[in-house]
Amino acid sequence: MESPTYPVSTSVFETIRTENFVYVDKTDYVYSLVRKPGYFFLGRPRRFGKSLLLSTIEAYFMGKRDLFRGLAIDRLQPGDWETYPVIHLDMSGKTYLKDEDLYSLLDMHLSNLEGLYGITDHRESPDERFYMLIETVTKVTGKKVVVLIDEYDSPLSDTIDSPELQEIYREQLHGFYSVLKKAERNIRFCMLTGVTKFGKVSVFSGLNNLKDISFSNEYAGICGITEEELHSSSYEAGVRKLARNNGWDPDEAFRQLKVCYDGYHFSKSMLDVYNPYSINNALFDGEISDYWCRSRLPTLLSKTLMDSNFVISSLNGSMVEESTLSDLSVYRTDPVPLLYQTGYLTLKSYDAGSQLYTIGYPNREVERGILGNILQVYMSGTSNVKGAVALIRQELAKGEPMEAVGKLKAFLSGIPSRLRTNVSRYENYYHTIFYCIASLIGLDTDVEYNTSEGFIDMTIKTDRFIYVIELKVNGDAEDAIRQIEEKHYAAPFATDHRPLFKVGLGFSRKTATIQTVIIE
Repeated sequence: MESPTYPVSTSVFETIRTENFVYVDKTDYVYSLVRKPGYFFLGRPRRFGKSLLLSTIEAYFMGKRDLFRGLAIDRLQPGDWETYPVIHLDMSGKTYLKDEDLYSLLDMHLSNLEGLYGITDHRESPDERFYMLIETVTKVTGKKVVVLIDEYDSPLSDTIDSPELQEIYREQLHGFYSVLKKAERNIRFCMLTGVTKFGKVSVFSGLNNLKDISFSNEYAGICGITEEELHSSSYEAGVRKLARNNGWDPDEAFRQLKVCYDGYHFSKSMLDVYNPYSINNALFDGEISDYWCRSRLPTLLSKTLMDSNFVISSLNGSMVEESTLSDLSVYRTDPVPLLYQTGYLTLKSYDAGSQLYTIGYPNREVERGILGNILQVYMSGTSNVKGAVALIRQELAKGEPMEAVGKLKAFLSGIPSRLRTNVSRYENYYHTIFYCIASLIGLDTDVEYNTSEGFIDMTIKTDRFIYVIELKVNGDAEDAIRQIEEKHYAAPFATDHRPLFKVGLGFSRKTATIQTVIIE
């Protein structure tokens, strides 16, 4: 039997269906959406299936019925399908560096469509051309138009660290997207997708009929792969290959996929969703790797966290309102909305009483990716972060805390000199570095461990040892050990059979490394 081909390099529905790629049937969602004439917005992280969704909707409205044989929508909508003209714009795939780059992309899209419908009267602005295009297509075909805009926010999200250029693009997009409201009588269906939603300063301020389904229970599984879908026949061969390559049984292969790539939730229903990009790549290669994070590391996110003086350890387990997660206007002081919308945090639970979501890292891949990248940015003079972390882990696993501290001290010597002079303004700088290292070690780590007498800076548990660690920035290791003793930080572990080490560390901002160490 021929092995299935997983779509790791295409998101075109027609290609996937005609060339026998594995396709996870989402056409029941498509059927639900297209029966509701209107305007819809869906926000999902990058590489999460948004482009494939719009490509599927395009094929549906264009009446490519043969592509849908055997799928859910084929049963749900028997008989003839009415066709409509489709205007499909993709705002990604462009490097946005100059004022004119957005106009250049819009001109390319509009010129192609104008040529298709014989439009020779070119208006000056993209807004006027877009409106004229919709009007003309309606007159020529006698049908209302379907408008699909993929990655609507790329010009804005790609320039989020260039406020002046972003504002220029925001004004241009505001005018362009406002056409959708003006042309409402000629539009049968409209859908926009993107990663981010720009809240109070939205480019959609004039589009008051846009229905945001990003948090909808009904559409929680519209992109990505659910548990049921992963266990379908389409993925059996890939899971067997993964198991065989790694010496696992199929149950262990499924467990590894779940730990590394599952854990996304997009609504109060808490439906589990796997990252489709990582799943398809893992089954294509037959190995577990950090595919999604490796495809584009979030350097901007790390710099934002650094500049905002945000407590990194609080990311996992914070409680927020839904409205907070939708508003990027505060990202420089509160990076949580940016981290959520870009997929580095997800919903973990919902409390109906307080109407608050608890957020956290979705899975191991994302946690390793974001913490590793944060560490790389904070330690921008150090190249081998993973190697250094592995060495520290080895010493802790052996019960050699002094050796581990020595490796940590050597690692910290890589802090660039420019940060050694400016680091005083980053209140949590050293705690962040230490937290990231401890988390990446892969051991049982708690930061700000709560006891009856206070919070322990950090505890690390291996199979054989427990470490209670207190850090003093611009302080002394003796002060750290004294605090461990006076507040009885070791007491919660008194009944544990594993040997316990009390580790006091004194950090010097001047030297940007560990100055004093006491281990008991």
